[in-house]
Amino acid sequence: MAMLILAACLVLAAALSLGARFITPGELLQLLQGHGDPMVRAMVIELRIPRILMALAAGAALAGGGTVFQAMLRNPLADPFIIGVSGGAALGATAVILFLPPGVPVVAGAFAGSLGATFLVFSLSRRLSLGSETLILAGVAISFSLSSMVFLMYAFGRSSDVHRAVMWMMGDLSLGRYDMVLPGTLMVAVLIGALFFFHRHLDIISFGENFSRNLGIGGKSLGTIFWIAALLVALPVAMAGIIGFVGLMVPHITRSLWGGRHGRLIPLSACTGALFLLAADTAGRSIAVPYEIPVGVITGLAGGIFFVAMLFRRRQ
Repeated sequence: MAMLILAACLVLAAALSLGARFITPGELLQLLQGHGDPMVRAMVIELRIPRILMALAAGAALAGGGTVFQAMLRNPLADPFIIGVSGGAALGATAVILFLPPGVPVVAGAFAGSLGATFLVFSLSRRLSLGSETLILAGVAISFSLSSMVFLMYAFGRSSDVHRAVMWMMGDLSLGRYDMVLPGTLMVAVLIGALFFFHRHLDIISFGENFSRNLGIGGKSLGTIFWIAALLVALPVAMAGIIGFVGLMVPHITRSLWGGRHGRLIPLSACTGALFLLAADTAGRSIAVPYEIPVGVITGLAGGIFFVAMLFRRRQ
């Protein structure tokens, strides 16, 4: 735990300092005391702090949702996007960017698309019986269909709008502003708290469907947990775009370090995911100054390295 607190302090300091304009520790201390350059103050307060809050909220939501879906699917390498959240969000955001007037918020289209796709996956898997295998198969089938519809839209859109849509799908935390980040962060905290309320249910579900049914945890409880986790994952996707592998890697690593009891795993995964995504975003805006690498590209590279390391570990 002490290492996690130390890592949090280091990552937060780096996120405030690094970027297109390096801010020294002395300048940060002056800002805390109410002094310093007004331009630096505006940069920190109006740009970097909302972006930091966006990264923390999105990372916590993705990792917390990933922890729950890995328990429900009984697979430590399951990804929360398997329920169609990413495909639905991509379809909704692409439709808004390509075909609707500029005033329509992309966040609304992405959120509506993610919830619509999740509802389709949930309805299909429930009709066939709400089990882990049917949920995965329904998610894969609908995700492929939605991805094909996104590519079909690209064929009818202008090149500039298609470029905007592609950049959104890479994940972009620079869109963070207080009027969006603060309510989103509050909702993420409430949903993670709701999932923590079900931590004993998740411990039991991890042992298998028959075991959980014998203890009275059936379709109603599973449905409630599913929708809380789905809303939790849909929020960061709608706000910041598709950021892959956070919900897959972080819960797996956290489980290997601190065990599989969800009363401890959910909050630790959320904290670790928040710090991981903040570190990835800080690296993306610091590696190639003055350019920025989308955070989804950084997490994708980290995910590839993670899978290679897993392959070597399994071989050994």
